[in-house]
Amino acid sequence: MSTFLLEIFTPFGKYFDRYVDEIVVQTEEYCLGILPNHAPLIAKVKVSKLTIIQNGERKCYAVGEGLINVSKDGVTLLLESIEGKKDIDIDRAREAKKRAEERLATLVNIDVERAQKALLRANNRISVYEND
Repeated sequence: MSTFLLEIFTPFGKYFDRYVDEIVVQTEEYCLGILPNHAPLIAKVKVSKLTIIQNGERKCYAVGEGLINVSKDGVTLLLESIEGKKDIDIDRAREAKKRAEERLATLVNIDVERAQKALLRANNRISVYEND
């Protein structure tokens, strides 16, 4: 089977640099399955689950917002964050979810958008941890 180069960068540097069979990523517009020789594109990545399939093995990650660039040379992801299941502190994620839900329930002296984003990130981490 054909493969393509996947590079993932975060503010902390290069996270991933390997040839893969396929990735599945959520953009603002679509859930994209990227295979070798995919049409070029640039899109904004949402807080979501990223699936990487390499040598037939599927691994899932919780990712923060970012950008995806698909070119003839491969795929580059620039992400705010990326965490595999083993990197996720599930107790911390559950506490973050609880705090965000409490803030959103009161709506007093809070930054609603910030609380909504915190809830989204916490739910994403929990989902990747529990379902993959």
